[in-house]
Amino acid sequence: MTTDSHARKVLVVDDEPLVRETLSFILRDEYEVTAVGSGEEAIEASMRESFPVVILDLCMEGLSGIETLQRLKKIRESQNIIILTAYESTETAIAALNLGAFNYLTKPFERVLLKQVISRGFAAYEKGAGRKEDLQQRLMGVHDSFFSLLCHEFNTPLNVILGFSDLLATSTENSEHAAWARHIEESGAHLHDILMEIVDYIAASHLAVAGVEKVFVPSVLLKPLVESFGEKGVVVELNDRLSSGGKLVGPSDAAFMIARKLTRLASQRSKRMQITTRIESIDGPHLSITVSGTGIRLDSIGGQGIETLFSPYQFTPPGESACAMSLGLELATCRKIAEYAHASIEGTFNASGELEVTARIPVQVIR
Repeated sequence: MTTDSHARKVLVVDDEPLVRETLSFILRDEYEVTAVGSGEEAIEASMRESFPVVILDLCMEGLSGIETLQRLKKIRESQNIIILTAYESTETAIAALNLGAFNYLTKPFERVLLKQVISRGFAAYEKGAGRKEDLQQRLMGVHDSFFSLLCHEFNTPLNVILGFSDLLATSTENSEHAAWARHIEESGAHLHDILMEIVDYIAASHLAVAGVEKVFVPSVLLKPLVESFGEKGVVVELNDRLSSGGKLVGPSDAAFMIARKLTRLASQRSKRMQITTRIESIDGPHLSITVSGTGIRLDSIGGQGIETLFSPYQFTPPGESACAMSLGLELATCRKIAEYAHASIEGTFNASGELEVTARIPVQVIR
C-alpha cells in the first residue's frame, strides 16, 4: 500500500522545550514533525490532522500524559502513541500500554532505538489501515447493518491483539516469549482472514438473492483491481483476449469478487502474476478469468489430487505455518461464491508445474 499524504507525519508532545527541539532535530530528515507543549495542544492538533505516530511525554503539567493518551485514542484510534517516561515510572508506562499506547521509551533515549520504534509504529499503522480498508471495501457488498456493525466491532479488538503481539515480539529479550508472541500474531492474522471469508460469503449470498446483472467490460472492471495490487508492490498483468469493446451482460460484482479473491490468494505466495480473460462456449458463452503465476507448485501437494486444494483446512503448503491462511479455505469460499453466480472454479497445473485457477462465469455477449 502506498503511503498517503499524512503517512510521514509525527506529533511530538512534551512540555520541555529542549526535548521537543531534540526530537524535532533527530526526526526532521525522515519525518514531517509537529511539536506541541501540552496535552491540550496535542488534542487540537490531532483533531486538525492525522498523525500515524505520536510521541507523548507521560509526565506533563496540566493535562497528564495518561489523560492525553485516552483523549487522543478517542479522536483517532488507529494512531500509534509512543510514551516517553523516566526510568522510575515504567509501571505507569505499562499502564499506558494497557490503555492503547503502542510502545514506550525511557529518558534519556537512544537515537537508534527511537527511530526503530517509530519505524515499527508506521509499519503497524499501515498494516492496520490496510486491514481496515480491506474490511470496509468488502462490507460494501453486505446489505446487513447488524452484520456490518458486528464485523467492525470484531475487527477493533483483533487489531489490538495483532498490535500488542508485535510489540511483545520485538520488545522482549526472551526468545521463547518472542516465539509465543509471533504465534499469537499469526493466529490473529489467520482469524482476520477467516472474518474476511465470512464477509465475502455473506456478500455473495446477497448478490445471489438480488440477482443483479449488469453491462460491463472485463478490462475496465478489473483495472482498479490490477492498480490496487500494484500499490502493494505486486505486479499483475491483465491479458484481455476479448474482442475490441468486449461488452458483456452478467454478474459483474461476482466476477470482480472472484477475480479479487483469486489474485489475493496468489499474492500471498507470488509478487508477479497474470489475469487472462477470454470468452469460452460451454453450453452458452462464459467469461473465463484465469489467474496464473500463483507460486503454488505441483510438488507441494505431495501427490494428492488437485481437489485437495479446495478442501478447507485440509491443505497447507510445506514451509507455511499451520495457523497461516489455509489455501483450501480461500479456494472453497471462492468456489461457493462462484456457485451463487452459476459459475465454476477449477485449478490445473501448467507445463511448468505451477497452479493456475480459472473461473468460468455465464454471460451474454453484446455484439
